[in-house]
Amino acid sequence: MIMMSKRFSFIIPLLLFIAAMAQAQGIAFEQSLTYSQAVALAKKEGKMLFMDCYTSWCIPCAKMSKEIFPQAICGEYFNPRFVSIKMDMEKGEGKELAKKFQIMSYPTFLFIDTNGKEINRMVGGSPDAKTFINKVKEVTNPENSLAKMKEVFDKNPYDYKQGMKYVKALLDHNMDATEVMDKIYSNPYESQRYDKEFMSYYLSSCDIRSPRFDRLMFDRNKMNEHMGKENINKMIFDTYRKDMYLVADERPHNYTVDDVRKCAMITAMLELPADKAETHLPRIAYYIIAKEYDALIRYYKQIVAYLPSNDSYKGIINGFLAKQYHHMNEKQKMEVKEYFDNCARNASREGNYYTEIKNYLDN
Repeated sequence: MIMMSKRFSFIIPLLLFIAAMAQAQGIAFEQSLTYSQAVALAKKEGKMLFMDCYTSWCIPCAKMSKEIFPQAICGEYFNPRFVSIKMDMEKGEGKELAKKFQIMSYPTFLFIDTNGKEINRMVGGSPDAKTFINKVKEVTNPENSLAKMKEVFDKNPYDYKQGMKYVKALLDHNMDATEVMDKIYSNPYESQRYDKEFMSYYLSSCDIRSPRFDRLMFDRNKMNEHMGKENINKMIFDTYRKDMYLVADERPHNYTVDDVRKCAMITAMLELPADKAETHLPRIAYYIIAKEYDALIRYYKQIVAYLPSNDSYKGIINGFLAKQYHHMNEKQKMEVKEYFDNCARNASREGNYYTEIKNYLDN
């Protein structure tokens, strides 16, 4: 027993040392420092501050924390160069830091100088440690700061590659990139002006009610030529799709009746797949905001009722009608009940049909 005790007296410290070494291999995050204390420590040590901005519900955040940060290659790169901290953006000090740095997407990685000024940031996770470190090297390069990118772009706004780099950086910082995108759109080279990646950013920044959107529509034929009509139709629809959901669900929005009518009319001209429930969202939103309940009920009976039952969005759209029930008169309420009775009977018949097929196969 004495021999065993002496033996374990060597093994246990060794195991503890190995475990400590394994933990120290990755990024050495300071666990108990506030933001200001971390900035002060970075200044004292002559390092940059690295702040991992995360939330408890963010899956890519958890993946970075569990799979990427602990790797030795990350520790070897980060620990000599950065003071590193982690901040939950929905708890404690993180709430104020989220406002201060305008953190809107997760994960966001901030790189801060010794005076507490942001150098640059990265948004989104990385598939592996090597890719992550390469991105860090790129964003911490002084040539890739926002100030430097603006300087280079202002000298040559027709440099498409540099312009897109600047647009992405502005969007990552949750800053307005419309002025830069407008300059890129004035680029005389069509292959760049109508590049699919650029147009996806440009269209997403266009409010359907704005002159910028109208100007795009004047160039619709060129957009079709370079990116394909079907792609452009979907991109246009995406510019107001989410807003139409807010209108139909009576959530806060800033759309007028005429605005929604415009969305419904444009959708009708886009030739989107008629069997997709979401395609009918703007028309339904218009009838709801205009309080045209007879037209709304008729649309459900004539169109929505015949949409594929396996379209998950059909259930959401039916929910919009049910939500309007308490606004309607007695006759309209009766028609809504009849509509849902028919839906229930059709669902029952469909269920019986598939049951019969199953019984046939079983026998």
